[in-house]
Amino acid sequence: MSLFPTRIERPFARLDRAAIGAIVASDRHLLVQGGMGIHTSDGLAGKVASHRGAALIGVGTISAVVKTEEHFRREIRRARDEAPGGFVGVNLMAAVDKDHFEASARIAIEERVSFVVQGAGISREIVKWCRAGGVPFAGIVSSGRLAAIYEKWGAEFLVAEGAEAGGHIGDVGHPLPGLVDEVLGATALPVVAAGGVDATDVARFFAAGAAGVQMATRFLACSDGDAHPAFKEMHLGRTCDDVTLITSCVKGMKARAVRNDFTDALARGVSFPPRSKAWYFGDKGYHGRVKPCVECLADGLCLCRASGFKESFCITDALLAAAVKGDTKNGLFYTGQSIARIAEKTFAELPSAKALLESLEDLLASDMGTLLAASA
Repeated sequence: MSLFPTRIERPFARLDRAAIGAIVASDRHLLVQGGMGIHTSDGLAGKVASHRGAALIGVGTISAVVKTEEHFRREIRRARDEAPGGFVGVNLMAAVDKDHFEASARIAIEERVSFVVQGAGISREIVKWCRAGGVPFAGIVSSGRLAAIYEKWGAEFLVAEGAEAGGHIGDVGHPLPGLVDEVLGATALPVVAAGGVDATDVARFFAAGAAGVQMATRFLACSDGDAHPAFKEMHLGRTCDDVTLITSCVKGMKARAVRNDFTDALARGVSFPPRSKAWYFGDKGYHGRVKPCVECLADGLCLCRASGFKESFCITDALLAAAVKGDTKNGLFYTGQSIARIAEKTFAELPSAKALLESLEDLLASDMGTLLAASA
């Protein structure tokens, strides 16, 4: 892979091991907004990254998943305008098609983002590209073993993602508290706890030694961001019974979503072959691909494509229907288990990202005080 970095007049701040160490040494921690794919978290990264509080430093993340190069670069620059000098990284998935993966990595390095975080598979190449391009790399891990591997390869920090996360999850029997302890015991790198994290969980993960926490579902249910209003409303007034695990078209992995007509149909074995995406990508298609199947996943990973479109479902269609169209019946609404703890019941009640972060600051001050008193 050839890297041709362009000059960036206003680079993002680097989020590397030293920067995180300095933040923790100042009695503050990271509050990371998780990168959610296919338009879901667009418009959030800069707003979160502009937060510099007494206890929390906001970190924004932009997902590259199923974005055109123009769309991806536009989101990065949008966040730069909203949070000059802030921490904004990008999320890449190793499971996507090779050309898109490489193009997204190149753009992230050219734009001098704060970090690149990668999950959905393992890629040693991306670690090398980031090192060559001068951009910190972070790995998403679901075990202490993988954490140790990433440290050996040169990662700057790790995101420990537990079984309560939204979307594709690794080990459904590995809850986050135990995973965080395991990863902290396997590596000296800073660790961010992720997966179903709610405001009331933050203090205990910091007390356990995490350098930060990542929240995604909570930011889906805020007044900011470009996701369709109906997408946000799907996250309100939910209980644990409204959450289900589906069998994804991505290698048959388990994934957590809001239960609706679409997930019920999948459970019955109904298949959903791909449809035209010209309404979203336009005449040029997705990276030049104009057929109903845009081959968004790496070779051999899509069950729908491998079956000749007779089984499973087109994940791009389903996620676009949710985030862009707000189709509550036919869309796929990935979510974390913390959805059941979102207090707001109506769209009108949703707070802004700024208000969410300010309320977290207040709650954290109270919760940390309680934890310190209990341990005294």
